[in-house]
Amino acid sequence: MKTERKDIAYYTGLPYTKTLRRDQEGDVVAKIVELPGCSAHGASEPEALQNLAEAQRLWLEDCIEAGDIVPEPAKDDALPSGKWLQRVPRTLHRRLSQMALDEGVSLNQLVTSMLSASLSAKEAQKSIESVMARMPASRNARSHVQKRSSG
Repeated sequence: MKTERKDIAYYTGLPYTKTLRRDQEGDVVAKIVELPGCSAHGASEPEALQNLAEAQRLWLEDCIEAGDIVPEPAKDDALPSGKWLQRVPRTLHRRLSQMALDEGVSLNQLVTSMLSASLSAKEAQKSIESVMARMPASRNARSHVQKRSSG
């Protein structure tokens, strides 16, 4: 079986996941999630994206020349229906139903908002932990000491 050799044009046309964020100096950092280490900076979002396009081209050229496998973005699968059957204890069902009644919303609406809030809180916690993990250990310790002495 012959393996099809793909070129730069093929890969640059794929819908890679790009992220943008500001760094501590105020510059915009652009990254391609699926291409490890592929990032660029710019004074603005358009500049960072333009620089990222060049970094992507160089990243892909290097990978192809080395004969390495180039990661491709995951295929977008159809969204799930949004419907599932969930069994809960009867007492929890009663408490949730009463809360929905008290708030004047349907049980589905109440549970959806509760799930959404919980998921957002977990994602925020994960982001905070990620930022804290990237901070130098001495800075973490200094911050902890400052909080204890001012509290």
